[in-house]
Amino acid sequence: MSARSSAPASEAPSRRGRARNLVIVESPAKARTVENILGSDYRVIASVGHVRDLPNYGYGVEDFESFRPKYVVVKDKKRGVDKNDVIDEIATAAKAADRVYLSTDPDREGEAISWHIREAAGIPPEKTSRVVFHEITKPAIEDAFRHPGELDMNLVDAQQTRRVLDRLIGFPLTWFVQGKVSKAASAGRVQSVALRLIVDREKLIRNFTATEYWTISAGLAQGGTLAPAGAGFTAELARLPGLERGRSIRPGTGEFRPAIPDQAAADALVATFNRSTFSVSSVKKGQRSKSAAPPFTTSTFQQAANNRLGMGASRAMSVAQQLYEGVDVGSGPVGLITYMRTDSLNISTVARGEARSYISGRWGPDFVPARERVFTTRSKGAQEAHEAIRPTDPARTPDAVRRYLSAEQFRVYQLIWQRFLASQMADARFSTVAVEIEAREGGALRGTFRANAQQLVFAGHLAVYGIDANEREAGEEDEDAEANLPELAEGEALVRRSVDGRQHFTEPPPRYTEASLVKALEELGIGRPSTYATIVQTVQKRDYVRKEGRALVPMELGFLVNDMLVEHLGRYVDTGFTSAMEEDLDEIAEGKREYVDVVKEFWSAFEKDIEKAKGSAEKQQEETDFLCNVCGEANMVIKWGRNGKFLACPRYPECKNAMPLNDAGEPVLVAQPTVTGYDCPRCGAATVQKNGPYGPYIDCVRREEQACDFRAGVPVGVACPECVDPPGQMVEKQARSGKRGTFYACWNYPPTAATRSTRSRRG
Repeated sequence: MSARSSAPASEAPSRRGRARNLVIVESPAKARTVENILGSDYRVIASVGHVRDLPNYGYGVEDFESFRPKYVVVKDKKRGVDKNDVIDEIATAAKAADRVYLSTDPDREGEAISWHIREAAGIPPEKTSRVVFHEITKPAIEDAFRHPGELDMNLVDAQQTRRVLDRLIGFPLTWFVQGKVSKAASAGRVQSVALRLIVDREKLIRNFTATEYWTISAGLAQGGTLAPAGAGFTAELARLPGLERGRSIRPGTGEFRPAIPDQAAADALVATFNRSTFSVSSVKKGQRSKSAAPPFTTSTFQQAANNRLGMGASRAMSVAQQLYEGVDVGSGPVGLITYMRTDSLNISTVARGEARSYISGRWGPDFVPARERVFTTRSKGAQEAHEAIRPTDPARTPDAVRRYLSAEQFRVYQLIWQRFLASQMADARFSTVAVEIEAREGGALRGTFRANAQQLVFAGHLAVYGIDANEREAGEEDEDAEANLPELAEGEALVRRSVDGRQHFTEPPPRYTEASLVKALEELGIGRPSTYATIVQTVQKRDYVRKEGRALVPMELGFLVNDMLVEHLGRYVDTGFTSAMEEDLDEIAEGKREYVDVVKEFWSAFEKDIEKAKGSAEKQQEETDFLCNVCGEANMVIKWGRNGKFLACPRYPECKNAMPLNDAGEPVLVAQPTVTGYDCPRCGAATVQKNGPYGPYIDCVRREEQACDFRAGVPVGVACPECVDPPGQMVEKQARSGKRGTFYACWNYPPTAATRSTRSRRG
């Protein structure tokens, strides 16, 4: 589920006096913008994201017949927001209002949030209306409130199904890999498929065998031997007699180079062409048009933000959310872009007209195409009622609002503005020249060379959006690069200046980047606009994947988890299965299937498969030659823990010996527990000093018996000046936030229930 806001509810606007209408949105920033537009007859409250969700533990369903979701109020202490207080505020305001408008985001997740708000606050359905808008501007919001609707329970059910399936799949898969690989491991319905894509690509790269090939080029010039250096040009060998096809130059173009496998073949051809004469056999002139790319969807926006701005998917979406919810541009807050979670390429007629008018006024009528640009969405399950991501006002240029935006906001807004304006502009046009040159020896044709050139004659949409080298796949040629050729005529003799052979090797497919992974997920029908950023973020957070530059590289733990899942539960981490499940969710949203049927059909097979996998899969651990230095009865094994690899005795729990491994994979001997001079402040027993992953600490000797839970840092030798009964010792602590660094406190801090009651009796 995507994060909707991070500001506390207290920041949401409130009005003195009674407003007849209550509007509920998700974010305080959005609330301020909407209330500013609607006026004093409306009170707008922010729910601060979700108010209810499945519990953090268990499957989250009441039983395995009805699969009824079991919801709880979301705990949001991290952001300083008590959701019970938010619900109470909404419920109180709803009772006083004549009408309640649920105006959460225009997608399935927003629909579900609206339903949860209505249910949690106990708002009568007949008193509520659903209001949907895709941009936070005065015309759009006023129009939306003139045409309120009802909650779409099909969309709510589709979102509930997603959440329940994520839990029914994710938790068992996670428990499976935690039991077989590492306690720190996790798995999920979509994250594990993304991991599989990255791991499979890495295996292709590692198993790739490079193949040698050669190319031949000729340096040629017009005229006689005194031709000026600037008149020279290069032509590539394109065909050999009797060998018309070979290695592809550009997939899909039909252009090929002859296959020249090794240096011996290349040297023989170079020698032949050094004895040959060259002449122009054909000159073809023409024009090539390049159409504009469509406006952004969520997927293409995240790709462009990564390629052009170097922003990760999650960060790009966070900045876009700020622009959507509203920025004060001097006259008050206004939404600068339309809703950024969308898979539609639709653009409203009004927006197209405004764009064409602006383009004509700024660049001239030649830059406006004869017909309006209308793009067709190809994404599976795209919601055509939505729009593509665009600026809410094309005339609001990035430079005009730059002083109101942060650096990141400006760059994202500029990217979206440029892409949208370019999508409504005329084609770019290039003049092209294709020249074929024959090499003959004694009148016999030995080979045909080709030279191409093009010049940009009309920029069209390239005047706004341009082209970025980072957006091309690795090894792909720049089809828009300009190149010159001298004016050549058919039959014209050319001067041979040089003939060279160059050695090449085929290259493996490139590693995924965040941009190319999002593209692959979309093409495969995996995930939806609201989930792409979370998917990419999750595989990195779990230490399955690391970034090297822009490339996503699987780590050892990622390989282990993926291989375990593929071997024993491969069906559920397969792209086809996950894509088919997304289609099931789409059918629920369309009212074609029922929630219970989809969930029950999945669970009946999955439950059996997960149990079978638990019995057949062996735990991932590697035996070493290092004899356990505590019990001396078995060789230690390498396991995975929350902090990476470590050595452990396989006789656990009879022997609990464990020790970390250094970077070289060698065991780091850990000192055995030693008795300290301090008594446990809770039960009076002795304490022992131990070493853990974060350094030394002390435990009560009765902790292993679960008779006492006292644990603290190692005392620094200073008694607590406040604690007398029981006496306390000062220890070094680390601030959880990481902002305050190290501090010193009594080992009774924070106070437990026992120490609080003791102090209360003393007081």
